[in-house]
Amino acid sequence: MTETRLTPAVAGREVAGLLHAVVADVGRALSLWSVDLWTFSSDTDTLECRAYWCSDAAAARRSDCTGAVVTLDQSHDLRRLVLVAEVVERHAGDDLAPADAAALTQAGYTLRIDIPLSAGAEVLGVLSLADTTEGRRLTAEEHARLDTLARLAAAVLRAVRLAEAHARRCDTLTGMLAAGSGIAASLSTDEIVEAVRSEASRLLPGVACRADVVVRQDDGTFAPAASVREPGAKESRADALARQAADLGRPEQARSADGQARLLVPFRRDEPADGYLELTAPLNRSFRRQEVELAALLAGQAGMALERARAFRALQGRTATDVVTGLYGRWYFYERLYAEVARARRYRQPLSLVMAELDGDDLSRARGRPFRDAVLAATARLLLASLRDKVDVACRLGVGRFALLLPSTPPGPEAAGLVADRVRRRVGGTLLADDELGELGRFTMSLGVAGFPQDAEDGDELAAVAGDRLARAAAIGGDRVEPPLPEPEEEPEGGTPEGDSD
Repeated sequence: MTETRLTPAVAGREVAGLLHAVVADVGRALSLWSVDLWTFSSDTDTLECRAYWCSDAAAARRSDCTGAVVTLDQSHDLRRLVLVAEVVERHAGDDLAPADAAALTQAGYTLRIDIPLSAGAEVLGVLSLADTTEGRRLTAEEHARLDTLARLAAAVLRAVRLAEAHARRCDTLTGMLAAGSGIAASLSTDEIVEAVRSEASRLLPGVACRADVVVRQDDGTFAPAASVREPGAKESRADALARQAADLGRPEQARSADGQARLLVPFRRDEPADGYLELTAPLNRSFRRQEVELAALLAGQAGMALERARAFRALQGRTATDVVTGLYGRWYFYERLYAEVARARRYRQPLSLVMAELDGDDLSRARGRPFRDAVLAATARLLLASLRDKVDVACRLGVGRFALLLPSTPPGPEAAGLVADRVRRRVGGTLLADDELGELGRFTMSLGVAGFPQDAEDGDELAAVAGDRLARAAAIGGDRVEPPLPEPEEEPEGGTPEGDSD
């Protein structure tokens, strides 16, 4: 029988080699058939075999269970081991439960001992011993030796777990720092949020961690930063705890309504923040200090990236021309709207405004930004082709929303209404295409028409009336103009009126 000690760890030895040395020393010290060591994850309630040793080299190759993972609900004994830290010892021939006796017989064991490896009150893993010698029972001296070996194995396992946790933290930190440059490089809110969600999924290996990025609005309320929520996510709710995290600039933890661990991390520390990162995960514990620190780093990156994106959008809003469509932008639209209303009032001329929007909830999500931009550019060309050159003005106001200013044009069905319907028919009847992407498909458009001075007294009211009519057209089903054009009169029986010809 070998001396009761563990082989010293060799500097630089791999963890797998170190743990294998542990089980080999235990097996040789007690002259056992096999020994395997399992680590316990409280996050997933699973045991993973990290090392296996067998006195028979050929049998070791056949029976090596390294890498196997079992859940606690697979066995009552596993729960006794991990949750109660109780040693489970079974001998062939004893009065065992039928399932335990059958398991020993099937494996060919006469002895099986499972020992929880603990550090304080925390169970780190399980050491499993097996022997095939008939009538084998450990002596009191062997039990004492096993107790010492188990304590040493627990100490090694704790050191290994601490080293692995540190390595994972370093890897996650390195990954976040590398991803930070990508997050900072994006000027799209949705892309920033998607990158943050991707990095958040790395915080808890093996555990589904959901992330929501929430920003403070101008009126002080909070709303999701992304236009589309993560699948499975509930409606964002800035409750008292979330507002406290943002207002005081400090992380807060709680349990969600469905019992998951919830972490709220503000974009900035120690001062009111303009948003926060919310993480939820199915954990039976709180987020650990290292996890909170990494989440705070990610939240800081998200906050800075969103601030840059907002600044870029503000700057972009001050440019006259939209880079995607070549049409005038939002800022130019309002400047031109106010000027045209003043001109119409001064010279007593009519002015019409057509608000138009492509139908459908989301234009870009299915096929990405290049597809969306190609559709918008093709639509803009159709709009321009429907207007008077150097008289009418076409502007892009949003993702798929446009405004058409028609000077010296009344809003009735024979003027602006006719123009709006011509745009609707042209868009709906055209198969859009792009030189690089090929066919883009067919789209429909809803339009709302309003006129000055019939419908409004100033530019803001004119835009509001046209917007309301556009919303009504879309709500009814889309692909229509509001107010609707009158139905064409039916031709008299007998064909076209006398005197008409093709």
